[in-house]
Amino acid sequence: MNLKKIKAMPFAPFRRESMERWRVTVKEPVVDGERLLVVDFLENTACNVYARNTPSFRIVCAKKSKEVRGINHEGRIQQKVLDCFSGSMWWNGYVLISPREEKLLQRFLKSTETGNHQLDNLQKWVAQTREYMKKTDRKERGELMDEDYRLCPEALPEGMIDYIRREVLPEDRVIIYKKGNVLGTCSVCGANVYSKNRRFMQGARVNCPNCGTRVSCVLENGSVFAANYIENIVAVQKGTDGETVFFRQWLLRRDNSARWEHIEDFLQETARYAIRGNKTAKWQKQGKESYYMRTGRYELDEWTRWQDNRIYDGSYFFYPGGIEEALSGTAMQYADLEGYLEEGGYRNAIYFLEYHAKYPVIEFLWKTGYRNIVHNRIFGMDRENRNAILWERKKLKECFKFPLRILKLMPPEEWKLDDVKRANYLWKNYGERITDAEMRMALQSRTDVQSLTGAMPYAGIGKILKYIQKQTEKRKEEKGHTTYTPEGIIRAYRDYLRECEQLHFDLHDKEILFPKDLTAAHARTMAQVEFEKNKADQEKFRKAVEKLEKFAWSEGEFFIRPAREQMELTAEGKALHHCVGGYIKRMAEGETAIFFLRKANEPDKPFYTLELQKKRVIQCRTEHNASYDRNPDVKNFVDMWMEKVVKKGGNKKAKEAAA
Repeated sequence: MNLKKIKAMPFAPFRRESMERWRVTVKEPVVDGERLLVVDFLENTACNVYARNTPSFRIVCAKKSKEVRGINHEGRIQQKVLDCFSGSMWWNGYVLISPREEKLLQRFLKSTETGNHQLDNLQKWVAQTREYMKKTDRKERGELMDEDYRLCPEALPEGMIDYIRREVLPEDRVIIYKKGNVLGTCSVCGANVYSKNRRFMQGARVNCPNCGTRVSCVLENGSVFAANYIENIVAVQKGTDGETVFFRQWLLRRDNSARWEHIEDFLQETARYAIRGNKTAKWQKQGKESYYMRTGRYELDEWTRWQDNRIYDGSYFFYPGGIEEALSGTAMQYADLEGYLEEGGYRNAIYFLEYHAKYPVIEFLWKTGYRNIVHNRIFGMDRENRNAILWERKKLKECFKFPLRILKLMPPEEWKLDDVKRANYLWKNYGERITDAEMRMALQSRTDVQSLTGAMPYAGIGKILKYIQKQTEKRKEEKGHTTYTPEGIIRAYRDYLRECEQLHFDLHDKEILFPKDLTAAHARTMAQVEFEKNKADQEKFRKAVEKLEKFAWSEGEFFIRPAREQMELTAEGKALHHCVGGYIKRMAEGETAIFFLRKANEPDKPFYTLELQKKRVIQCRTEHNASYDRNPDVKNFVDMWMEKVVKKGGNKKAKEAAA
């Protein structure tokens, strides 16, 4: 669909003091020999509450090519425009549409239904067309279709029942006990047993009273997984089309009698993972929801396409039977699955083979010994190192963002994805200026080089790392010093460099860039930054006080004046035991004004502290927050001051008014 002409059509929002949020206009331009339907939803700018979230948008429909597109108010094609339109509830009663527009919509949709100005019918057409486009796009890209789960064989893999009896069941060592906590069945010997000394308790480890095997106690039909299931089992089979490889996953439900006469009766297939070429898909026959430390399971009516490819229920037994036949002729046929599974620990064969099919670089990395990088890709990849390697590139030299010779700077088994990210960063910032020795030092130190960005314009990474190492050793020699790890030194050095930049120090000076005692230098720069910051606050405070001097006044035995220095506020708070010392920032920002009320014969002795805001006394307190209301003389003085000085704008204006 050619949208160049359509995108150029202007939007014309309207303003109307009414409840209508939208005005709908319909046009039928012909583009490249195809008549299109262009529906504009123009915002009512008077409805600011709604327009702020959903401005005007446009929907373009093409019946011949079966396409629909959304265009936002800025003229950009945007998927979320159609997502916004997908809900029809908010059309009711909030749309202006003329009979002409209704007829155009009805004719395009060939609709016999009426009601809601054809917008509900348009919404249904858009939803159906989007689904059609989605399927067509998948087919063009060679993706697996929703119905491809039917290509999976229904019969159990040959030999899997024997595998379960031989490998899975012996690993199940539990006593399933009934309510009452004294009677249970041992999964190892199959005997009904009674607790001897103590009652069975959930999760407790005991010896079976019959066979003596160490087992875990599980309440029958309880909330834990082991109460109803033993484990998941995964097997590989080739689809009936000869191209698709399926990983089928079953739950092995528990036989509380522990007889296991017909194991197949206790298998429940829950998920299917499919790989064809480098495309993947997943279907589930069972869903689950976790809440309050419990997992609720519910059966699905049919196999349902799932958006994510995460492994259903996590751990599983991997049945190795028939793997070679299933993987032959695919991108996974040369995968070292046996070596992957032999490494021990928790391994996920489905992910390993899936990534083998998706990314050719996986095979090179695994077979040349960079196995930690593969494990990181499968389990340990986070947002920060997701793009450390360009996984989808075909050539190895295009997958890495640095020359391949850098991979030789460390043994393959030592490389991790974080190291690749570190090498990327150094190569991007230094390029050929960084020597192999410096790169090796940075990689082997496992240093967070991004925290050293502030020093990089002034020195080579080798000198920086040697300095960090030297300072770390220096801290270790100081008894009782806790910040001796490289990470702690790097953080201190990073902060020191930032402070030097704030203070406009010349970091080209090596004595500044690499101080002999980083801790002492950092303490000095911190103090100086704080001092500079305080100087700015002091200037604000001084200007605020200057504006308040016009309210200074004396009468009889009392006088009042503004607080003139920050130290005065602190001293006042300490002397009268209240919190005025914390008002420094607020007074500097002009949010409030603090005045000292003193006796004329004791001008330097704190007496009362008064807070004024917008010519109104907020509080006036003496020792221990006692209010001035308790002293009639002070109350009369403050009232006179408010009447004669504050309300008239200060002493000068008060005198001019009196004259």
